[in-house]
Amino acid sequence: MAGFRAYCDFSSEPNRNSLKERGGTLELSADESRHLCGSLRAAAGDTVEAFDLDGNIFSCKISAASPKRAILEIISKLEIKAPDKQIYIAQCLPKSKAFEEIIRQSVEIGAAGIIPILSERTLLRFDNKNDAENKVKKWRVHIVEAVKQSANFSSFEIGVPQPLKKFLSSSCNFDLLITASLRANAKPILELLSESAKSSNPPRKICILIGPEGDLTESEYDAAELAGFKPATLGGNVMKCDTAALCALSCAVNFFMPRQK
Repeated sequence: MAGFRAYCDFSSEPNRNSLKERGGTLELSADESRHLCGSLRAAAGDTVEAFDLDGNIFSCKISAASPKRAILEIISKLEIKAPDKQIYIAQCLPKSKAFEEIIRQSVEIGAAGIIPILSERTLLRFDNKNDAENKVKKWRVHIVEAVKQSANFSSFEIGVPQPLKKFLSSSCNFDLLITASLRANAKPILELLSESAKSSNPPRKICILIGPEGDLTESEYDAAELAGFKPATLGGNVMKCDTAALCALSCAVNFFMPRQK
């Protein structure tokens, strides 16, 4: 990781009115101040890229470097080009640590977001809506850390976990639907990606469905295929769900969004 990066809630006080012009100031939260000026030892005069998770980013200079309260002076707003393709992972929730790794690495690889799914074999459950929303807040911390690591400032979406049935009913919002599958009718994922790219209307918004620990049930596979998901094989080996998610995402990102020279 090169350079200093700090997460900033631009909509909160006292930052709300500071973004209109060069020379405005931003105040970092206590946690971000401690990380930037304490752990990373950033000093007054150092340049920092301040970002949120909606694709906004500002080049700033530290005017007050305190682990308790860091103040940034805005130099300029940076424009981030939105990717031509948006690739999402619809992940049936595994154990917490595995999902946290999927979040972190999905940001680093270049996903547009993760859709947390509750399937029949999902072990993680929520007693009420507040529990689910609190879990999303914790997940966002891992997104922020991944942005700092990767400098991938494109907006990244993550929502409250939803049942697989509900997700499938709204999956028509995507141009290409793929599910990692161990079924006999599954095609190699690169073959499916190539077929879609050669179509008369190439996809711009892609979703890859990954089963939980223990995989999707046969009825869930049937429901996914009925909703338009094309079964894809990721190779000859059986992968853990977190390995499968990152393998499928890497294939799609490198196929549709190769690094520009």
